[in-house]
Amino acid sequence: MSKLNLPHKDPILFAKEIISKKVDKCVVKIAFESIPTLAMLVEASAQSSAAFDNGDGKMGYLVTLKNIKLLHKPNALEYNVEITSGHSVDSLTYFSFDVFDDNIAIANGVFIISLQ
Repeated sequence: MSKLNLPHKDPILFAKEIISKKVDKCVVKIAFESIPTLAMLVEASAQSSAAFDNGDGKMGYLVTLKNIKLLHKPNALEYNVEITSGHSVDSLTYFSFDVFDDNIAIANGVFIISLQ
């Protein structure tokens, strides 16, 4: 569908393209050069929240993680991550994420992004 506006460069640029986007939910293709760790899946999910960019030029920063879970051991290089935008307070926005390999949930959790 479309690329994300991120300052990251390979090999740290994990979020590759927006597959689908609605007002409060999007699906993003993420990819890695090696089998990802849980930390890499979380970073890819945080990068994927850029799909909600409203074009105001603000940069998002990951500030908090909550209830992060590895549900199955990753064994592929590409996944889809579903990001749901939650409530916002001032510059902070809560997001929940689910990383999928086909229809199998690999990881999930909640993170907060601060827009500056």
